[in-house]
Amino acid sequence: MKTNAAGSFAGFSPDALKFLRDLAKNNDRVWFLPRKQIYETELLAPLQSLVAAVTDALRKAKIPIGADPTRSTFRIYRDIRFSPDKRPYKTNLGAYLPSEGTRDKPGGLYIHIQPKESFAAIAFYELDKPELQRWRTEMAKNPKRFQSMLQALERNGLKLSVEHEALKRMPRGFESSADSPIARYFRLGSFTVGEELSDKDVTSKKLIERVVGLAKKAKPLLDYGRSVGRLR
Repeated sequence: MKTNAAGSFAGFSPDALKFLRDLAKNNDRVWFLPRKQIYETELLAPLQSLVAAVTDALRKAKIPIGADPTRSTFRIYRDIRFSPDKRPYKTNLGAYLPSEGTRDKPGGLYIHIQPKESFAAIAFYELDKPELQRWRTEMAKNPKRFQSMLQALERNGLKLSVEHEALKRMPRGFESSADSPIARYFRLGSFTVGEELSDKDVTSKKLIERVVGLAKKAKPLLDYGRSVGRLR
């Protein structure tokens, strides 16, 4: 395991990425169980160290996102009870650092580690109906403010994702905004920005800087989302 003193994050080891590649080819308990210790030392422990380091760096940057390293990481085990796909294990690592360290508050940081498919994202993901209604109401009331947020993101090299539009048409009650410059964003159910991470990125201790840098660049979205969340 690649760590500095006191178990601080020093990047995922090449063995960690190899484990995930091999797991994708051998996704069964017979292969995994004898190698569980490798998972715990080469993947889980570094992921928890990464969460701790990122949480500390975000606190210093006065960005209210963070998490308990032992509670923020997603389990490697898939829930296969109601799935036709019976493969027992995920082939990626994931961790979520919520706003203000509280999972019931929307807005947070997701870290995804997977060979050649790693990324980090700041997201207000799959907002519940009342929260989504507040976003749309504020967007309709003050579209220029939403546009300003988009422009601030673009200046920082980020764009709000429209990859997963929740609706094909304008949501009910907001038809009058169909000709608005921000009309397409009313159809979203999530508000997300992200950056891809190379295998070289995730095997370096500079991954901390990359992830924290994304959060800093995404601050316009975070500020907008938090302000909307205070509306009642």
